Amino acid sequence: MAASYPALDGAIVIDFDPDGPFGALTADISFSSADQTLTFSVTKGSLAGKVETLPFQAHEVTDGIWMVTWQETDLLTVVHVQDFNTGKLLSAVTTSDQHFVFMSGTVSLAS
Repeated sequence: MAASYPALDGAIVIDFDPDGPFGALTADISFSSADQTLTFSVTKGSLAGKVETLPFQAHEVTDGIWMVTWQETDLLTVVHVQDFNTGKLLSAVTTSDQHFVFMSGTVSLAS
């Protein structure tokens, strides 16, 4: 990561709109620079209770806007565009059963 991802060694809260394919969904995601992993914990919605620690990549698109990617153990692949300027989140997910879905919501740095 050329620039420093804003949540590196910190955390974000994501909150997806209820009209998405998984319904309302909220998760806390922490990011470790030591081993380049993230740990997500789904706190609300149909996937509540799901927790995983996985490798991730973060690339700055432009000032304050980041593309963050990871693949979960069930082969669900996630691409987030996180806009820390506006708090908007766009996500493209390939589900473990090979469906491609889009979601939108919000992202904020955890306090």
